[in-house]
Amino acid sequence: MKSFLTSYYHLFGRQLSGVPTIDRVEVPLIQRDYAQGRDTSTVQGIRKRFLGALHNAIATGETLSLDFVYGDVQDGTLRPLDGQQRLTTLFLLHWYLACRANRLDENQSWKQFTYATRPSARLFCERLVKFRPAEPVSRLSDCIIDQDWYLHTWRHDPTIQSMLVVLDAIHTAFEEDDCVAAWERLTAPQSTPVTFHL
Repeated sequence: MKSFLTSYYHLFGRQLSGVPTIDRVEVPLIQRDYAQGRDTSTVQGIRKRFLGALHNAIATGETLSLDFVYGDVQDGTLRPLDGQQRLTTLFLLHWYLACRANRLDENQSWKQFTYATRPSARLFCERLVKFRPAEPVSRLSDCIIDQDWYLHTWRHDPTIQSMLVVLDAIHTAFEEDDCVAAWERLTAPQSTPVTFHL
């Protein structure tokens, strides 16, 4: 089994020789719901530590290794078998920093992230990458829920609800940061602070 070191941002597009080209990430049907936003004391601790580690790596430039992400690549689509939770959080973090850095309108491959688990989660991801909240925002989830594209039935989707909780937590962690500088560090071609082995 071959692996290569990458980051979420650099996962997409043309890779080195012998490395599969990835155009999109699709969480497959066999995976569970996104769980890092669940409201239990155990998950709250995991979320706080993980986001704290991501924030520290981006703020200081120290490398944070997220270990291995396993998956299958077919026709340019990565279907993660292990690492779905981390990839989803990285997708949300990229969206947040791109919004704050005014980079969301750029044509970037990292936006090609979706869920096959249910149509509602897939549609939410599609709508989210096209949305840029007005600033300042005190509670990001309230701003998203208030949009006309946000469907009332999504309040029953555990993946979407979990994503909203994590987005609020990301906002709390990065609200006072220079997000332009954070985006530049996160997407830098060399010395990327957050990496994993695919």
